[in-house]
Amino acid sequence: MEFLNRLREKSAIQKTEKFFPAFAFLGGFSWDSMTIGSKVYGSDLVFLSFYYVVALVAIYFIATRKNVDCCDNANEDESESKVLHRFYHKVLSIEWPQSWIDRLTWLVQFCFGNLCSALVICYFKSSGSIAAFIFVLVLAMLLVGNEFLKKKYENFGVCLAFFCLLGTMFFNFLIPHLVHGMGTFWFFLSTLLSVGICYLLWMKSLRDFARNKFFLIAPITISVVLSVFYLANWIAPVPLVLKQQIVCKNFDRETYSCDADNLDFWQRIGFKGLTIHKDEGDEIYFMSSVYAPAELKAPIEYRWYYKEPSTNKFKLTDKITSSRMVIRGGRDQGYRSYSRKKNIPMGTYRVETAYKDGAVIGSTSFKVLDGQPENGFVRDSLR
Repeated sequence: MEFLNRLREKSAIQKTEKFFPAFAFLGGFSWDSMTIGSKVYGSDLVFLSFYYVVALVAIYFIATRKNVDCCDNANEDESESKVLHRFYHKVLSIEWPQSWIDRLTWLVQFCFGNLCSALVICYFKSSGSIAAFIFVLVLAMLLVGNEFLKKKYENFGVCLAFFCLLGTMFFNFLIPHLVHGMGTFWFFLSTLLSVGICYLLWMKSLRDFARNKFFLIAPITISVVLSVFYLANWIAPVPLVLKQQIVCKNFDRETYSCDADNLDFWQRIGFKGLTIHKDEGDEIYFMSSVYAPAELKAPIEYRWYYKEPSTNKFKLTDKITSSRMVIRGGRDQGYRSYSRKKNIPMGTYRVETAYKDGAVIGSTSFKVLDGQPENGFVRDSLR
């Protein structure tokens, strides 16, 4: 112990200790990345719900940690429940010692960290656009910041703001698993549910300062901003996850197989764009598989973009959808679907697989070229 104490006195060690929370975060996040896969199990939802409920209880007691004589002024008539009266006086109106405040703030930090870590992974895997990636990056920054905010969680307003954000994201992920559906209605239900719980927390808190309406500004603002982001398709369409994409020709509907260009080394590692070679009259197919939880149904569409040579910018040319393009969840390798184009001009294209009229699940760019590929074709298929 004496050796450790001397070691901790060194300036280099003291500077390093400031980053210990970040090291702990990276370890926990890496573990979550390995254990939370594209397929979410019922036990995962139970654990996330547990963290949410524990955070709810801890925040409530943080807001009631000081002695308040709110019940002393009440009329103590015989009709009032003695149990409730005793609960208010002996549990909610006690003065929490600093040691218990530290435990409560640690509990909030622990639950927020686990919730945020899982949500970052799940939303990242469903992100198919730059805007959705930026939103996930903001969540990741909050996740790192959570490791340094333990003392800040003594502030009821800070707790309420983080709780509203994580609650909305959590309910938006949880509800599709429960109702087997997703869309605008369910997202706004998630938002209202989260901000409603925050409002009840504020209403039930017994501390005079906690009843300040100022603390409701952050949850309401966060809810409005998230709603705008959702309507702008900047929030990933969880829990949908893209599994595979293929651009090809000579498609076989029975086996979901087709002829694709045989990739060279640079294309395989992503340093060179994909290509598909065709002869006159060939149809070009774009196939994708999207994972969804069991029994969930969600319509999808394919958005074809063509890169205009004059402007060097992608322009939307087609939105392809039909009654068959409805994901039916439960297949581990994902629901398989495809779109096709006839008489397609040579050039560069981008195709997005997206929730119908909603956010992008995934996309890929490729060039359509004439003739035969240098490495020939290979028979590929969606698993």
